[in-house]
Amino acid sequence: MTIIAFALALLFSLLLWGVSHLFQPRFAGREQVVMTWSFGGFPTWTAPPRVALAFTPVLGTLMCFATAAMVAFATPDEERGDAVPAVGVIGALFLAIHAGHLWFAARSNVR
Repeated sequence: MTIIAFALALLFSLLLWGVSHLFQPRFAGREQVVMTWSFGGFPTWTAPPRVALAFTPVLGTLMCFATAAMVAFATPDEERGDAVPAVGVIGALFLAIHAGHLWFAARSNVR
């Protein structure tokens, strides 16, 4: 089960970086990319494209591998099989958040 947990972490890490790679051409001419919006829909924080494309993949990779390490080293053997899906859930959440964020940021008119 330990190998499966780390394989899931690696898979979701690669998927996160892949999403950034797919969106990179959309931000090529921009100086800033919207990172957060207010409830009124106005940008409240922007970052350079390299930061925007790397922020969530770095955070997601760290979280996925930290969760895999907890599954591998902090979960009793008899419960490890039940804990492995947590890596996939966390990875899927980060992937959905990252793809959604970049999709909305690409549609914004901030240059």
